[in-house]
Amino acid sequence: MKDETLLLDPRDHKILSVSRALGYVFAFMLIITIAVAMIPNQFFIVSTRAVINAPVQMIASPIYGRVDRIFLQVGQVVKLGDVMATVSNPNQDQTSLTGLRLEKLDLAEKLNNTRSVVQERADQLQKVKSQIADVKNGVISELSAIIENARYNVQTYEARLNEQNALLQRQLVLLKKKLVSEASIEPQRQKRNAAQFELDSARGELRRNEIVLSLVERDIYTGGTVAANLLTLEMQRTKLAGEIAEDRIEINQMTERKRQVENLIAREEGRLGKTGAAEVVAERHGQIVSVDASFGDFVMQGQPVAKSLDCNEAFAAAVYRSRDVTSLEIGMPAMVNFRSLGVKRDAHIYKIVRYFNSGPENRYYAKFPQAEGHEVYVLVKIDEPSGEDGAPAHQGNDKFFGCHVGEDVIVSLGETIVSRIARYSKLAMDRLASPGTMLSASALFDKATSPRSAAAEPAIP
Repeated sequence: MKDETLLLDPRDHKILSVSRALGYVFAFMLIITIAVAMIPNQFFIVSTRAVINAPVQMIASPIYGRVDRIFLQVGQVVKLGDVMATVSNPNQDQTSLTGLRLEKLDLAEKLNNTRSVVQERADQLQKVKSQIADVKNGVISELSAIIENARYNVQTYEARLNEQNALLQRQLVLLKKKLVSEASIEPQRQKRNAAQFELDSARGELRRNEIVLSLVERDIYTGGTVAANLLTLEMQRTKLAGEIAEDRIEINQMTERKRQVENLIAREEGRLGKTGAAEVVAERHGQIVSVDASFGDFVMQGQPVAKSLDCNEAFAAAVYRSRDVTSLEIGMPAMVNFRSLGVKRDAHIYKIVRYFNSGPENRYYAKFPQAEGHEVYVLVKIDEPSGEDGAPAHQGNDKFFGCHVGEDVIVSLGETIVSRIARYSKLAMDRLASPGTMLSASALFDKATSPRSAAAEPAIP
């Protein structure tokens, strides 16, 4: 047989080698395909209570007066500095300027007070977190000691059971030799049974304490005085975190209003003594979603003439149960399904908000879905579609009016194992390739092993 193989033509050898190589490649690809097919590839958390939303910007009149001209219509795209309307008031005096200055002083005082309150609450929150950590460590230490003692008891009862079994076996041997009676064996059997019962009770107590320790390590408290204290501290921490989040939202609102008032003051100071008219100017890029004034209307100072929104700030707000999002991370992929269009768009998580205050009326274009106390808001940013060359193809604001704000959608969170491995690999390669991370091996190891920040901390939308 070997001689016949050696007599083959060299070209036949090559064909045989190529056939074997192709067979190995095919088998290898088949194994990979089966392995990938067995990996779950579905999103694991889905919410049907979700809506596309975006913050609304007010285009307000700087003075009290009559609308002389207006250049606005719904769907119009405006840019920063565009003149939207003209308001005139021949009898304009410094009353509005004085009111603006008083409002600025009032806002400055409120900002200082609110920042002080936030700092106090943040300090108190840190103390509560320290107390929770100390109490939890104490409980874990106590349970560890109890478990150690329970293990010692189990060993003791096992030794006692072995002793009673040996005595019982001895009595049974004597019974076979008819040296003792059947009635004399029963007390020894009862002692053996009692030792077995004590051993089972000790093992049950050990198992119960191990379960309690496992629950405490996962922040699950089943009962008892210590558990009640920990739950009380957790409620304090939750309440303080919610109050701090609301205060920060209020600070952002007051800061934005203060900036607007300062702009109005500068505009009033430059306008007074020259003309009795003022221009209504767009303060940022956006798209008009409503026009609230028309030619000839009288408007108050600060009254909205129109409302606009920026599609770049649009997001999907979905409601999930708190326990379902504990393992989620900021930046995790998601998918948004537009029901009316039947279109699915890739997205990513950018905030997880436990407590949310929508602020003043009309702050957002649409109302947020109703959430219960045990639920949270997951805010999702929709990724820009890729162009033909792989670069992001920016979708203009006027392609779809209002970028679907107010539309109910379905949001799915999660990613496949393959995509997660690819994402982590890409992040690792980017970190290694960036000039800022070209450090020593020890410094790189320190960065890689630093604790990850919690994803479900209260955030500000």
